[in-house]
Amino acid sequence: MKSSSYDVLVVGGGVIGLSLAWELAQHGAKVCVVDRGEMGREASWAGAGMVPPGPTPENWAEATPLECMAGLSGKLHTTWSQFLLDTTGIDNEYRQCGTIRLAQSSANVNALEHQISRWKKLGIECHDLDPPQLADIEAHVIPQAGGFPMACFLPAEAQIRNPRHLQALLAACRQAGVELRPNKEVREFRTAGNRISCATTDDEQLMAEEFCLTAGCWTGELAKQLGLELPVKPIRGQIVLLSGAQKLLSRNIYVGLRYLAPRRDGRILVGSTMEDVGFIKENTREATIELRRFATDLVPALAKLEVESCWSGLRPGMPDGKPILGQAKHLENTWVATGHFRSGLQLSPATAVVMRSLILGQPPPIDVSSLGLDR
Repeated sequence: MKSSSYDVLVVGGGVIGLSLAWELAQHGAKVCVVDRGEMGREASWAGAGMVPPGPTPENWAEATPLECMAGLSGKLHTTWSQFLLDTTGIDNEYRQCGTIRLAQSSANVNALEHQISRWKKLGIECHDLDPPQLADIEAHVIPQAGGFPMACFLPAEAQIRNPRHLQALLAACRQAGVELRPNKEVREFRTAGNRISCATTDDEQLMAEEFCLTAGCWTGELAKQLGLELPVKPIRGQIVLLSGAQKLLSRNIYVGLRYLAPRRDGRILVGSTMEDVGFIKENTREATIELRRFATDLVPALAKLEVESCWSGLRPGMPDGKPILGQAKHLENTWVATGHFRSGLQLSPATAVVMRSLILGQPPPIDVSSLGLDR
């Protein structure tokens, strides 16, 4: 069995693992990413790529660590997207398109009012919309169809086209000297004292000074080998892609947890379901019909668009809805970054910067100790 040695071995090649590997490499680390399947083809690829706004640093004193992460990520997405385009030639189609949020019931109104109050406290721009104003900025939305008693607009929300962002990250990692090992499942971790000495695949022994588990909803199974209990579980989300040349929408639109995400070429993503079905990644006819109905009830003009394709992804969910970021207490060279649920792509740049800082012994820009493994 051949052996290779690195400064950092990242186990899991989704958007979190690739972002971390790229960030580490830019700070001089020799990095390898190993993944049980193709790089970036699980939940990272399947998502819609929304990037909600977060607070700027002057408002961080009022913010939770996750809100600070969202603020840092919002800033980094802008610079990363341009840098990735300049260095790889791949456009991830980052654009600040803004988002409309609609409340359909009294409970939804209360939740949205609470969220608006929080946004305003954190200095995030948000505007109430009455029906004429909504029609002004998105003429094809029919507010009376669903009886929406409340609407608001967040101009700073952005979106990225996930598959293209992942292609750009992969290219950037290669350019930065990151070694990529797709289709290589880690079968065993070997330890010596309070450190991992190596991870083994079927044909290779991967040694490193530091190890970071970033395998999404599969991280819990990996962690068990190390005596760690991580309650991360897969939550399936199904998405429908509508195809049409005419651009019927310009902005992301949310109704509760459902959304429409228009792409620059006229395609529209309709998502998504929330299903606790284990590791079953497949689409169902019922969900496709349900999502199509949601889209056409909200925007009747979408009825003329064809369903181009459907797909699903397994999001890594945690019981408290927060990611795990930090060090394993009994293994001094072992780190975990997982459980981002619906926010993996959104929070990936900040996660990369924070985890790079921790792994390399540098002070992180955000205190994420409350998101650690022992909470």
